[in-house]
Amino acid sequence: MRPTVRYRRIAGLDGLRALAVLSVMVFHFAPQVLPGGYVGVDIFFVLSGFLITTLLVREFRARRAVSLSRFWVRRARRLLPALGLVVLVCTAAAGLVGGDLLVGIGAQVAGAATFTSNWVYIAQGSTYSGGLAPQIFANLWSLAVEEQFYLVWPLVVLAVLALRITRRRALVLAGVLAVGSAVAMAVLYSPGTDPTRVYFGTDTHLFGLMIGAFLSFWHLRTGRPTLVREAPRTTTRRGTLFVVGAGIAGAAVLVVAMLWMPWDDGITYRGGLFVVSLATAGVVNLVLHAPGLGKQLDRGPVGWVGARSYGLYLWHWPVFVLAAALAGGGGLYASPGPWVALAATVVTFGAAALSYRYVERPVMGRGLGGYVRTVVAWLRRGASGRNPLPVRGWLTVGGVVVVVGLAVTGFVRAPAISSVEAQIRAGAEVAALTQQPAGEAPAAPAPDAAPVPAEPAPETPAVAPTSPPGDQVTIIGDSVTLASAPALTAALPGVLIDGAVARQMKDAVGLVEAVRAAGNLRPYVVLSLGTNSTVDAAMMDKVLAAIGPDHTVVLVTGYADRSWVPVTNAELVGAAQRHGNVVVADWSGAISSQPALLGPDGVHPTSEGTSLYAGVVSGGLAQAVALRGP
Repeated sequence: MRPTVRYRRIAGLDGLRALAVLSVMVFHFAPQVLPGGYVGVDIFFVLSGFLITTLLVREFRARRAVSLSRFWVRRARRLLPALGLVVLVCTAAAGLVGGDLLVGIGAQVAGAATFTSNWVYIAQGSTYSGGLAPQIFANLWSLAVEEQFYLVWPLVVLAVLALRITRRRALVLAGVLAVGSAVAMAVLYSPGTDPTRVYFGTDTHLFGLMIGAFLSFWHLRTGRPTLVREAPRTTTRRGTLFVVGAGIAGAAVLVVAMLWMPWDDGITYRGGLFVVSLATAGVVNLVLHAPGLGKQLDRGPVGWVGARSYGLYLWHWPVFVLAAALAGGGGLYASPGPWVALAATVVTFGAAALSYRYVERPVMGRGLGGYVRTVVAWLRRGASGRNPLPVRGWLTVGGVVVVVGLAVTGFVRAPAISSVEAQIRAGAEVAALTQQPAGEAPAAPAPDAAPVPAEPAPETPAVAPTSPPGDQVTIIGDSVTLASAPALTAALPGVLIDGAVARQMKDAVGLVEAVRAAGNLRPYVVLSLGTNSTVDAAMMDKVLAAIGPDHTVVLVTGYADRSWVPVTNAELVGAAQRHGNVVVADWSGAISSQPALLGPDGVHPTSEGTSLYAGVVSGGLAQAVALRGP
């Protein structure tokens, strides 16, 4: 299944691949260094859309037909061997390490094998920016999007070519699909919430691939061998200025996006990624018109990295997650430290180089059958007598058996839920026990009715206020509250905890009304809903009005490396300044100085961290007592 028509490589594209993969790696290993490095994926999308469409057009022009079976076989040769190696080796390593790494490993491997990883993660409710369990193959979401494109788009291109649809209509088709996908992303995106659905979705993240296809159709000229045997040329000064200007402007946009466009910011999904894709097309177009520039981009280490970019992308995330787990935690926003990132980088480059040298290139050149025959011949080289394999052959076979065995063991040992999920579930059980109908809780004096001593002593120093009795406190919170429920009940005996996973402040009015209807809205109300979404002043005023001025409110700041959390925390402080019955308990300030007390997701506290959380809430309640006064 070798290509029917051979073509000269397009200079410069390996350099762009190197830029894309290195930006993604820096973003994953040290997101604070390159907050927008994730746009490297969109660079890959544009390159893929352009190259796949160009290859199909080239073959059709050379043979007046396109063999889809040959196309798909070539794609399988290029993608599957390296992917299978990564999945097998990293699953085996996860089986050896154990723990949370194995949660959902079956679904992850199934998604990798069927190129549906993006939809598997969406169906599971996983989040790209973190999660209750580490997703060792989370980076395969983009490969799934590309493979789904490879499956469907060739049929569309073949129809366009076979039906002799005009170039203008082909451009309209690609443009409409690109714009439609970008609009779908903008419409389905909900500001201040996790954007994983629109980021992972093929429907909402198709525009980069289609912009690449648009660029390929743009260079399609009737009766001219453009992109078949020669580079495109501009024939006017205006055209040259446009190509150069668009390329330089595109490069500038990419730099700005990588440095200043956070993954979870609203502008990213309301046109930001679409503009990045257009900018990439401008850079690619400049490289096409200036092959000398492309050759410079492909030289030296940059070209080496670009040629191995696929392997680097496959290996870097699983290796990083494994290294982080061995170091005691980690994730996209909970990096365990620079040494882990450095070790992951070294291992990633080594693994990608070996994969390229001994798997990817041989399979592309000889086919899978030829590659297997070559490996078998190498294993048997030097065999003599009755021994069918030499020592190196037996060692290799034994190593493969061990790796497969560890991978199978990983499937068998996989826990149903992660340690963080187990902690939240245990906390939810404790919280459920605190919710009793009104009147059943033990009676306690009102927090503002301090006992009067029989013989007051004027010389006695003032006593700092303490937290009110727990049976005067209602806590309405999210999963962080649930994870900390045992510590909260220990610090505030009799407290009522109403918590649930993924709660947001916009739901607080309904939650307060439900708690009041059950007779459980006590004099002191703690709201801990600052993690999962942003708020504004109007929303906070509505929430506090629903609680009422006769209650004293403690607003707990949220902590997570998400763009909306600082905005939310600022609004909580502003609400306390506007309302006389509100104080702030600064969980963000307390935990930011002790990040080791956070779990592997960088959001939920560990067992020790829950004690700190309970102390922050108790401190806020002590302020509330002082605010409420006698």
